[in-house]
Amino acid sequence: MANFAFALPYVPPAPPTPPWRGIELLWRGWDGSEWELTRPSTGLFLRPGVRGLLLPEFDRQSSSSPAVPGSRHLGTAVKDRTAFWPLYLYSDQGSTDFMARDRAFWKSLDPDLEGTWTAVLPDGARRTLPLRLSGADDELTHDFVQRGWARYGINLLADKPYWLGETVTKSWGQGEMRPYYITAEDRITYGYPDDAIYYLSPGGSLGTATFTNDGDVASYPAWTVIGQTTAVSFGVDGKSITVPFEIPEGYAVQLDSDPTSNRVLWYGEWDSVNRVMLSPIDRTSELDPASQFGAIPRGQDRPVSIAMTGSGTVIAAIQNKYRRAW
Repeated sequence: MANFAFALPYVPPAPPTPPWRGIELLWRGWDGSEWELTRPSTGLFLRPGVRGLLLPEFDRQSSSSPAVPGSRHLGTAVKDRTAFWPLYLYSDQGSTDFMARDRAFWKSLDPDLEGTWTAVLPDGARRTLPLRLSGADDELTHDFVQRGWARYGINLLADKPYWLGETVTKSWGQGEMRPYYITAEDRITYGYPDDAIYYLSPGGSLGTATFTNDGDVASYPAWTVIGQTTAVSFGVDGKSITVPFEIPEGYAVQLDSDPTSNRVLWYGEWDSVNRVMLSPIDRTSELDPASQFGAIPRGQDRPVSIAMTGSGTVIAAIQNKYRRAW
């Protein structure tokens, strides 16, 4: 019999990914409702004239002397960020549907409660900015309800003026453990139980710990220490926080070192599956009074100082802060 060869059907190559794509802007209100702001087909979309995506305002701090030309730069003070949304809201389904959509959107805005403005970038990265309502243009050019569309100018405020990247987390654990001999003097000085066995990594310090901050400014980390440790200290740039008490296995402490937080040292049982603390209690008063809070400077592989007696794990987490939305 004759052999026949059949050519496979032609499969055209996938179309190339467009090299140019825009920024997708989203709004999640304080009430949990979600709104797309850059897709007109949803019935709500921003018009030209948006403000709040670029630089925040700041004042230069300086000192000068009549005897010296110019001035001495002392730093900058960043102000609250203001944002402005010129937008259209409409419905093609009638006045009742328009009112329902309009009410739902305005309910998502509040002068006392924050929502989240999100910029989704072409590479998939996200930056967020907490916002609260600060005012709106009050001018009616027509009957919004009768026509089914409205033009608004909404003013918003971010009292935390930096755009935030996604949370970056890094952890360090002890390696090459060896038994550490507890002397009788140690037991008296530090209160070690007679039957306790302790471990110490060589030198007692995780001296190679580093953290990369890709943001535009320094960021204060949120620290978590998971036991077992008898004493631990951690910090940045010559400033360290010392937890002088024992953290047993299965327990942890957490501390957000950002100055905008309350800087509370929480202690409780650690849920290793969900990575959360159960029934935390406040043990801030037991922190070493010499503790200082340091921020991780921007840049690659910034050194982090960690010293720990025990076999626990230290975790640092930051949200990189950016001056702009991209």
